[in-house]
Amino acid sequence: MSKEVKTAGAAAVSRRTLMKSAVAGAGVIGASGLCPGILRRAWAADDVVHIGASLPLTGPYEKVSKIYKDGYDFWTKVSGGKMTVAGQPREVKWTIYDDENNASRTAQLTEKLISSDRVDLIAGSYGTDTVLAQGAIAGKHKRVTIQGGAASERVDEEIGGHTTFTLIASSKRYPAFAMDYLAKRSPTPKRVALITMDDPVYREMAEGVKEKVKEHGMQLVFEDVLPMKVQDLRPTALKLRGAGEIDILYNTGWDIICVKLVEEMSALGVNPKAFIGGHLTTSPTVKQTLGKKLTDVYGVTFWLPQFKYTDPHFKNPAEFAEAFKQAYGYEPTYHAALSYALPMVYEAALRDADPNNPFDQAALRDRLQKVKLETVWGPISFDKRGRIERGGAPVIQWQGPGPDAKVIFPSELAESEGAYPKRPWA
Repeated sequence: MSKEVKTAGAAAVSRRTLMKSAVAGAGVIGASGLCPGILRRAWAADDVVHIGASLPLTGPYEKVSKIYKDGYDFWTKVSGGKMTVAGQPREVKWTIYDDENNASRTAQLTEKLISSDRVDLIAGSYGTDTVLAQGAIAGKHKRVTIQGGAASERVDEEIGGHTTFTLIASSKRYPAFAMDYLAKRSPTPKRVALITMDDPVYREMAEGVKEKVKEHGMQLVFEDVLPMKVQDLRPTALKLRGAGEIDILYNTGWDIICVKLVEEMSALGVNPKAFIGGHLTTSPTVKQTLGKKLTDVYGVTFWLPQFKYTDPHFKNPAEFAEAFKQAYGYEPTYHAALSYALPMVYEAALRDADPNNPFDQAALRDRLQKVKLETVWGPISFDKRGRIERGGAPVIQWQGPGPDAKVIFPSELAESEGAYPKRPWA
């Protein structure tokens, strides 16, 4: 039996209300506080926008999927449970299934959403294989999807633009800003080392680093390709010590790989002038484990509350983050900001749609291609392959007595100057 959660017609909730108190159960789509009779009336009405999705709500991605689900729910609340379509407000209904991170199941559930549930709009799954499976079924039905759970360029190549629009930069673009920033430091960095995880997405990140190495006239002097289940980083640290002076060390891996690299390098006296810890240095585990050793470490990140963005509902990401925490009891990650923005993109494309056929998929596809929208996730517009137009992931450096993450690049988001070369490990 399919695991399913639904919500419809959430009552309007102001920012002030969200920031003062959290409604019990607000973190779960379906716990909207509406009685069954209201739910039936909302679902039976003609003026309803039915949004369908699947997420890996059980399994290894359960926690991140909950954040996506909470993000959808949060948008529903702050928008008063309505979406403007063809100039008229409509009640919003969500149907979300658990795809268990199984591509075959995702395909089956997407077929059900389209053929049986007859959803108007589709929100993407999480993970490359599941997003591609969803896109294959949506493409068969000539339907459009918006997703933020897969950064791989395979999405662009196989379903991008004609079927799927993507709200996250491609994995190859993750390192771009960090490498551009460091290329202009003094003394000029020349020797680059790279840690690559043996997985298609991480290899794409590594390709992005290599492209920047070539562009800036640097030299890749070391690369270690590690299995995804690696536990011992001592051999890698020993190889780095034998590689000679390193100006930039880039880790494509996740938070645990970053932590283990720092622990082993600090123990062995391996001191690159710059260590880019990757895209998950903001994970609480990193700071809790490394403490002062995190000082001067660089990272890249899609989103932080201190970013200087604005939004139809919130004046900045900090206000969004405060309201979200009050509603759900935890600090929002980038997944929350992204998923909150996803239905806003649909609304921007549908606001002035043809009232006689507002969900015409060809027209929706054309309108999405022209979307220009300001959100707490950042400015949103799409390239020809349906990928959000972002030059790279903003750069942070861990600084001060905390240390704390400070945005250092690009300049329009920067709140601090970066330190280069880094000091020896604490």
